[in-house]
Amino acid sequence: MSSTYRGLTKIAWGYVFLHLNFNLNTLNLLPNWVGYLLFFSAIILLGDQLRDLPLLIPFCILLGVRELADWLAVLAAGETLIGQFFLLNALLTCIGLYFHFQLLTDLAILADGAGENGGGLRTCRNVDAVLRTLMCLPLPWEDWDTLGTLILTGVLVVWLIVVFCIIWQLFKLRKRFA
Repeated sequence: MSSTYRGLTKIAWGYVFLHLNFNLNTLNLLPNWVGYLLFFSAIILLGDQLRDLPLLIPFCILLGVRELADWLAVLAAGETLIGQFFLLNALLTCIGLYFHFQLLTDLAILADGAGENGGGLRTCRNVDAVLRTLMCLPLPWEDWDTLGTLILTGVLVVWLIVVFCIIWQLFKLRKRFA
């Protein structure tokens, strides 16, 4: 099994951990920090093929530590920690946007180099970045009427479809390196 195959598998499963939540009360049983741990190990595996990918390591570590701190805070106190610090949370949110955009950009380059079409990953990357940004805007989500709730539900459904497409494309791409 090639290192590229293993790296793509880890990234695909990392996205599963980030976006699939099974909660026991407020504790996520599929913690997001495991996703970043998988991303970190995948970056190490793929770093020799994509020269810009290792530049994401510090951001991956930072985002993983954030998720671990929040997960431990929920475990201990029942609520997240980082969200209580507005500027730190905003900075980490921007870093997360950049991290995922660049990670998917590098994976699209890998797909192009393997004879696959990286356009699907690029499209999903762009829609994901727009939707992540939209969800970060300080809009009055709780005060919306029925139409606003329907719009928000539609945005979340589109985002779910995009995330599913990203994961599906990553599992499909890894077969190229089996």
